[in-house]
Amino acid sequence: MVLIYVMHMDNRCSLDLNLLRAFVLIMRERSITRAARRLSIGQPALSHALARLRAEVGDELFVRAGRRMEPTALALALFEAVAPALDRIDGSVAAMRAFDPTTAERIFSVGMSEDLQLAFLPAIVSALAGRMPNARLAVRHADYLGAADLLDRGDVSMVVGYLDRLPAAAKVRRIATVGYRVVGDAGGGAVETLEQYCARRHVLVTFAGDMVGYIDETLARLGVGRRIALSLASFAVLPAVLRGSGCLATVPDYLADALAGRAGLCAGALPFESPDFDISIAWRLTADGDPAERLLRDLIVEVTGGRAAADA
Repeated sequence: MVLIYVMHMDNRCSLDLNLLRAFVLIMRERSITRAARRLSIGQPALSHALARLRAEVGDELFVRAGRRMEPTALALALFEAVAPALDRIDGSVAAMRAFDPTTAERIFSVGMSEDLQLAFLPAIVSALAGRMPNARLAVRHADYLGAADLLDRGDVSMVVGYLDRLPAAAKVRRIATVGYRVVGDAGGGAVETLEQYCARRHVLVTFAGDMVGYIDETLARLGVGRRIALSLASFAVLPAVLRGSGCLATVPDYLADALAGRAGLCAGALPFESPDFDISIAWRLTADGDPAERLLRDLIVEVTGGRAAADA
C-alpha cells in the first residue's frame, strides 16, 4: 500500500533524487549531524532537505528518541523500496565510466578482520600498488559483530572476514574454508597429544570479551577442557604475550603461519581434528558493477589464496 502511494506521489510531483539520497543516509546514520558530515554539507541544509521531503510525503518520517532519530512506519517502508534502487543506479553509473587501472585514482574503503590484516594486508597493498598505482586504501577494523553495520551504513564498500550476518542486499563471495593451528614460544615444548594441549595455559583472542572460544566447544564434545589464562580483544599483542610465557594460542591457520614467520614463534597442528569456518568477502550493491571495486575484490581473493567461489 505504501509503495502504491509513493508511485502515485511520484507521478504528480517529480521527487528530487537528492532528497531521497539524503533520506537514505539519515536512515543509515539515524543522525542528521553524522549524515550531513558524510554528505559534506551543513546540518541546516540537511534539515531543510528533510523538511521538504516530509512535506512531499505528508509524514514526519523520523521522531526524536534521545539522541537518535527513529523512523516512522512509512519511513521504514520507503527506505526498503528506495535504498536498493539508489544502490542499483549508483552501481550502473559507476560501471559505465571508462576505467584504466594504470591511471585511475580511487580511494577504497575496506573493512577487514584483524587476523586477515596481520596475515595478508602487506601483500594486498603491494599487489594493489602494482595494478592500480594511483589507488589508495583505507582499512577499517571489521569483526563479525560490526561488519554488517559498517557495510549497511556505507562506511566501507566491502568487508572481508568471518561474516556472521550481512545486510539483505549485500553480495557475498566465499574465499576459503580454513581451520586452526596452535602457536607458542619455541622454548615451551612441543604439543603432540590432547593431554599435553589441555595441560598448558592458553591465551584466547575474542571480540566478545569472554573466556570461551570455538575451540572450547570442540573440546567439550571430546569430554575435555583447557585453562584460559588470558583473554584478549586483539591479535596484535599476541606475540609479545606468548614469548617466554609458556602459553599457547589457537588461531586461524593462515595467521599461525604469519606469526611463526614474523614473531619468532612456533606453529603446529592441533592434536585433535580442527573445527573450520568460512572466510568471505561481501560488498555493497553500489559496488557490484564497478570495475575498480571488482579488481580489488579479485585481488583480495588471489592474495589470500583460498578456494574462491563464484559471485553470489
